[in-house]
Amino acid sequence: MTEVGAIIAIDPIGLELAVQPDQTLMQAALAQGLRWPTVCGGNGTCTVCFVRVVEGHDALVPAEAAERQRLSEVGRDSGHFRLACQLRVTGDARVEKRGVRRPIRGSRAGW
Repeated sequence: MTEVGAIIAIDPIGLELAVQPDQTLMQAALAQGLRWPTVCGGNGTCTVCFVRVVEGHDALVPAEAAERQRLSEVGRDSGHFRLACQLRVTGDARVEKRGVRRPIRGSRAGW
């Protein structure tokens, strides 16, 4: 197992999520059994997975041009929004994302 890169607090669900250095926020959430809203499955095209960054902007790897373009297209280009499927971190941060769910006990799919 690789070293933990950061802890990301997710509001309003109140979870703290360990994110490995080689993972996006969404990959870390799915790997830990969370349901993360998405339509495109993490390809960076649907924008459903967007998060609002509450704290820790300086701990985020800067968005690439394609991510900035997609966020701009949906009016979320203020710098406070990122796509969880593209977001990599270098330190602790806090984000807000509605719709994140814990898995249902006994579910084989982890949803």
